[in-house]
Amino acid sequence: MEPVIAFTVVMLIWTLGEFVSAKTNALISMMLVASVIFLVGFTTDWLPHDLIKHSGLLNLGNAVIGVIIVHLGTMMSFKDLKAQWRTFIIGSVTVVIMTLILIFVGELIFDRNVAVSGTAAITGGTLSVLMIQNKVTELSGGSGNLGMLTGSLLAVFPLLILNLKNLLGFLTTSVILRKEAQSLKMKYRQGELTLYEEEVKENEEEQQSILPEFLQTAYGTLFMLGATVCLALILSQLTDGYVNMFVIALLLGIVLRHFKILKPNSLSTTDSFGLLMISIMVIAFGPLADIVPADLLALIAPIVFYLAVGALLIVLISYVIGKIVGYSGYLAMAVGLTTLFGFPGTMVLTKEAAEAVGESKQEIAVIEQNLLPIMVTAGFSTITITSVLTGGIIVGLMIG
Repeated sequence: MEPVIAFTVVMLIWTLGEFVSAKTNALISMMLVASVIFLVGFTTDWLPHDLIKHSGLLNLGNAVIGVIIVHLGTMMSFKDLKAQWRTFIIGSVTVVIMTLILIFVGELIFDRNVAVSGTAAITGGTLSVLMIQNKVTELSGGSGNLGMLTGSLLAVFPLLILNLKNLLGFLTTSVILRKEAQSLKMKYRQGELTLYEEEVKENEEEQQSILPEFLQTAYGTLFMLGATVCLALILSQLTDGYVNMFVIALLLGIVLRHFKILKPNSLSTTDSFGLLMISIMVIAFGPLADIVPADLLALIAPIVFYLAVGALLIVLISYVIGKIVGYSGYLAMAVGLTTLFGFPGTMVLTKEAAEAVGESKQEIAVIEQNLLPIMVTAGFSTITITSVLTGGIIVGLMIG
């Protein structure tokens, strides 16, 4: 297939996914739509099985995974974490405890590789899934048996959980956020909350970089991000690979932003974030080309287990931790449930809850002001930071 045709078909699938996501207010995620189209297309031979390979996005995605992770690190600051320390504790502790429980129980019920894959998927996002898929390829070439599942099934397993958990997370969190929004509305009416008019903006000094101007251009920024990934690779090799390079890349992104070497939200100045994100998300769909519908039956039990037990653990753990740090039960559970979807779902669901519950512009604004900073930080604490750290550690537990 001609590369330009393959690229165009992939972009069409992505466009359809985005359209459905927008029409359903993100209830049905873009990735879920794309997964269904790719799975049906590959299994019915409507789509060529080498479509993704010929699109040119696969090589680009493999090259820039680390760049995206460093960029995610620059989206968080120590100041943000300090201001929302309770949110960060709820989100992070929930992910860590979940990880430990799900790996232990999952290995008893299934096997270690299924336990690691399922845990990484339910506690993390696309990057966690890619780490698992890379490890599967390393151990088996993507096809041989790795315990109870073949390599190809083990690579698809976390992708399916990732897509289904988004839907579960949206449905559950939407209800819980509306409960919390009702509580905030009543507090506002009773005079316990006030509306502040000024918009909170980041200090201009924090947007500056100490680098020379030529390294702050789009090309210079991409170079610095790439160089940071190279440094992460070197540091990872010094540990004989024990510490995953992506874990180091994330931490470097946070640190380099703090010292004003990289700007906050670094890739936003390069106009390349959209293409780079698509290229790494497309990687996750590659294993679908080798799956036949009958194979998926073997995944039903572990998928149901990790979705059901994972959601239950999130609610219980986050509720308890939230009570300890002083959050309401509904707010704590909403923070924990961001593990299932992350940003931008955190922003979309919060705004929807505020608009559904608030009966005036002032009430909507008060609800958003008291929920949005918490929910956005929650998504970063679970999906962006903690899940990448835990995923980078547990992937080393997989065996060939």
